[in-house]
Amino acid sequence: MLNAILKWSIVQRWLVVMGAIVVTIWGSYNLTQMPLDVFPDFAPPQVEIQTEAPGLAPEEVESLITLPIESAVNGTPGVETVRSSSAVGISVVKVIFKWGTNVDRARQLVTERLQQVQQKLPEDVENPQISPISSPIGTVVQYAFTAQTTPLMEVRRLIDRDVTNRLLAIPGISQVIAYGGDVRQYQVLVDPAKLKAFNITLNEVTAAARGANVNAAGGFLINPDQEIIIRGVGRIESIEQLANSAITARNGTPVKLQDVAEVRIGAALKRGDGSLNGQPAIVVMVNKQPQYDTPTVTRAIDKAMKEVKAGLPKDVTVTETFRQENFIEFAIANVTGSLRDGTIIVSVILLMFLMNWRTAIITLSAIPLSVLIGMLILSWFGQGINTMTLGGLAVAIGSVVDDSIVDMENAYRGLRKNQLAGNPVHPFKVVYDTSVEVRVSVIFSTVIIAVVFAPIFSLTGVEGRIFAPMGVAYLVSIFASTLVAMTLSPALCAILLTKRPLPSDDTWVSALSQRIYRPLLNVATRFPTIIVVIAGASLVASLAIVPSLGRVFLPEFQEPSLVNAMLLYPGSSLEATNQVGMAMQDALKEDKRFKTVQLRAGRAPGDADAGGANLGHLDVELSEEGLQDREGSIEKLREEFARIPGVAPNIGGFISHRMDEVLSGVRSAIALKFSVQI
Repeated sequence: MLNAILKWSIVQRWLVVMGAIVVTIWGSYNLTQMPLDVFPDFAPPQVEIQTEAPGLAPEEVESLITLPIESAVNGTPGVETVRSSSAVGISVVKVIFKWGTNVDRARQLVTERLQQVQQKLPEDVENPQISPISSPIGTVVQYAFTAQTTPLMEVRRLIDRDVTNRLLAIPGISQVIAYGGDVRQYQVLVDPAKLKAFNITLNEVTAAARGANVNAAGGFLINPDQEIIIRGVGRIESIEQLANSAITARNGTPVKLQDVAEVRIGAALKRGDGSLNGQPAIVVMVNKQPQYDTPTVTRAIDKAMKEVKAGLPKDVTVTETFRQENFIEFAIANVTGSLRDGTIIVSVILLMFLMNWRTAIITLSAIPLSVLIGMLILSWFGQGINTMTLGGLAVAIGSVVDDSIVDMENAYRGLRKNQLAGNPVHPFKVVYDTSVEVRVSVIFSTVIIAVVFAPIFSLTGVEGRIFAPMGVAYLVSIFASTLVAMTLSPALCAILLTKRPLPSDDTWVSALSQRIYRPLLNVATRFPTIIVVIAGASLVASLAIVPSLGRVFLPEFQEPSLVNAMLLYPGSSLEATNQVGMAMQDALKEDKRFKTVQLRAGRAPGDADAGGANLGHLDVELSEEGLQDREGSIEKLREEFARIPGVAPNIGGFISHRMDEVLSGVRSAIALKFSVQI
């Protein structure tokens, strides 16, 4: 079969070349359509359950809410780990399933279990909510809204009404979370003295306020020609209508809410806040779903934000404080640059050694074609473009030309000998025979490489999900190069080398290498024992050094976005957290190494961080100058945190924190877990 492929490729050489051109165009187009992200989807399927419990202490939340929910979901089929955190007024339970579990089915199973546990929860506790599906590195963009004259309460109302709804309409957006600002609400501030004077209880006031904003159904009025809906319209449209709502009657005179309370529009109790560069702000975080690539979603967000900004007050400034696409572009550009540089280096070396543009074209054509075929195969497997797949392609650059070089060089030597022979045979037969000679060697070399890379596919868990795409990208490129060597390379040899005289393949580079290599070879053959001893000693020395080398899961990313979690003493208020954040912003905002310094204090509704008011996140975006001196910038952060007593900081990059959380459940490099048996 393989011989038939070789023969067909030589006979139909122009058809093979045209097919290669078509595949190149197809692969180039496919490259523009593949999803782009920083990492493959490395998190196992998981379902997050959030339960609001206003007023309950962490101990009560854990015993009354978290433990019943954990007990209910523990027996769900496919569950591998259950993690939970309980804070003031909030319970967050993360149910992690085995790899390969369908996330939609997992959410359905968890929903069924939650229905069974709802009756066991306290009456005033809201029903548990399952968070939307989000990517492990889900936050794609963050905005900070600041205003000069417009009250932040009005800005928050516009964000909740216009910005959030517009962003959620974008395909691929899973969550929009807002920190800070004042949530607008109607407030009834009761005067105890007036309650006593009118002999009215607080429960009656509460019932009256609740009933003042309700429509009532009254059935239908039916006549022979039409039917009319009868309803009692009780929805309030102004604060005055609420103030004039009746509680009860005394001696035929109604007692209204305004008689016993001050009815006004005020701000709801804050559990979270935000600021930017020392100015109060509303921080909006936008999370995406795992099926969508970050650049596409980000472009859609940019388009939506342009529409939204037109409807905001003129004094409201929208600052982009985080953009994951920037890091993706930076990382992809680095890997792409390495890919480009590797291709150039390989091309220069080939030209130097071959010194023949025809043979260079035959060998170099294998690089783009093999890579594009590899990307096509990755696309069929459902893989996208990320740093790991591009890394595999970069490693494969030096190997994809090997098969083509072997085939071309053997054909070149055979054709040259045939031209010098007294009775030459047909050159196409020479190309066929020389290709058959090296066919087994080419295939065996590819198989050996595949066997060497096979252990990478034995990795499980997060490690396997991250590194397996790199191995797949490398292997599909290598196998594609073997296919190219068996089809395109013989076809090009038949086109470019058969109808013209071929000079000697001994170039000045090969002659120079011979002069260097032969003396070394002579030394090795004359003193083999010494060479083996030196090699063995080098191996032992290398093995001795291995235990002293540092060990990390992945190298540190040069991220421009730093997420610095800071924890104050338990019981610290939201205002105290804001003061610490403001102090840090004042200390850093004049430093040119920091582009923006943003604070997210406490917790926002829907956020997975079940922290109290004493938790804050200082989001720092480094400038070009700060990125060049990243270590110095981080050291500056540590110095400023050290000036504030009672603050425990955790400094790191956004992606690093997210990966740490997936691995251990916490955003730290080191996590200690204590289990207590009673």
